[in-house]
Amino acid sequence: MTFRQFLTLMLATSGAAWFAFGAVVWSIDPTRSGLIGFVFFYATLSLALIGTLTICGAGLRTITNGNEVVSRHVSKAFRQALLFTTLVDVSLVLSSQGYFRWWTATILILLLAVVELVFLSARHPRG
Repeated sequence: MTFRQFLTLMLATSGAAWFAFGAVVWSIDPTRSGLIGFVFFYATLSLALIGTLTICGAGLRTITNGNEVVSRHVSKAFRQALLFTTLVDVSLVLSSQGYFRWWTATILILLLAVVELVFLSARHPRG
């Protein structure tokens, strides 16, 4: 798959995910839908964010650092989009339950930073 095909496919799926997210926001009443409404809300938001952030990250990496293989740009962008989406989703869930505080946000950010650090150190072994 070429980078252009990847971008086209990701744009189409991200657009569909944003459309689905809008449909969920406008058509589902969270007070009457129960758990399924929240699952649809977070699932569509997650898919839309992951796709959009992956496109933006891979595009920016390709433009600014063109000497590296494009598949590495895409994998890094996808990993970081996944981590950032996790940050957003967990923050929204904690906020909806009344548990979002500055210290929980700090713990969450530190935890995700450690995960990213593990991935970075596994890619570049010392020695």
